[in-house]
Amino acid sequence: MRKYLLTPGPVEVPPPVLAAQGAQMESHRCAAFSSLFMGISEKLGKLLESSQPVVILPSSGTGALECAAVNFLGTGDKFISLSCGAFGKRFREIALRTGAQGVFGDYEEGSAPTPEDAAALLRAHPDAKALLVTHNETSTGVTVPVREIIAALPEENRPLILVDGVSSVGAMECFPEEWGIDVLCTASQKGLMTPPGLGFVWLSKRALAALEKRDCPSYYFDLKLHLKYMKKDSYENPYTPPVSLYYALDAALGVILKDGAREWFAKRRRWADGFASGLEAMGFELLVKDPAIRSAGVTAFFAPDGKSEAVRKILSRMGLTTAGGQGALKGKIIRSAHYSDWGEAELAEILGAFGEALKEAAE
Repeated sequence: MRKYLLTPGPVEVPPPVLAAQGAQMESHRCAAFSSLFMGISEKLGKLLESSQPVVILPSSGTGALECAAVNFLGTGDKFISLSCGAFGKRFREIALRTGAQGVFGDYEEGSAPTPEDAAALLRAHPDAKALLVTHNETSTGVTVPVREIIAALPEENRPLILVDGVSSVGAMECFPEEWGIDVLCTASQKGLMTPPGLGFVWLSKRALAALEKRDCPSYYFDLKLHLKYMKKDSYENPYTPPVSLYYALDAALGVILKDGAREWFAKRRRWADGFASGLEAMGFELLVKDPAIRSAGVTAFFAPDGKSEAVRKILSRMGLTTAGGQGALKGKIIRSAHYSDWGEAELAEILGAFGEALKEAAE
């Protein structure tokens, strides 16, 4: 059996991506790089089904979230935060460090915020400047119904909708313009199947208008500065970007868009459903009981008789690297990601390994 990287990021990248990032360097101020940058922007537009700008940052996904926070929040502002896991709480902590005041809605592991709860919080706090929500919570394998949450919010005095799409974009439907998202953050190393090091911030027209009225305390994450360098016929970064990752990203987007983004999302959904069904057939218990909110990117589950960590150790010896639980779930669950370009053969091999590991752990 070959090795499998099953952590929720970084993920295994396709061969064309590995090959692309090995190309020779070129100046980030030359016409060729500008053309590459603009081509990537066009592909991101197809992925997100939007013509609005996407700022690319030399950062992790956490950097993209901080970029959103420092550009749209500050001392004296209030935000609403919906969280059902570790990464929702991380987004909240980042926002709090701007000096803004937070109002929190928290949900049990394996569940998701509801549209009704979001609307109620907004009615109770009509002065909120932003609503923060994580689209896909990899600590629990939950996909939050962001589209439905936004649709339930009143149009009048609606705050800016800031969405953490770090672990959703590229792996599942996320159409910010259609859904009414204002700021969407993501990163290279999960659904976009690119090595770590790039963060992305998509901006709605409403967000761009709000941005003009604010001053960013950060130079590195100043969105207005980045947008200044993204001219109509020439895209650049304010400072040196990781050029190799742009090569890799371009190739990865080519893989995703080859048969169309929606077909790619459907393929990832089928793989995730097949994986979940196979786990249940072997006796594993899924953390997320409601199939409607199970992630297409990562599955969280319990091994029988509290054997999750024992199963993980056996899998590691076999060459399969998984992730464990976080916070209250530490030592209790296994998290296995499936963002990569895998098909039925890989599904059968991975499930077979889980079956062998479970059998050995029970002996």
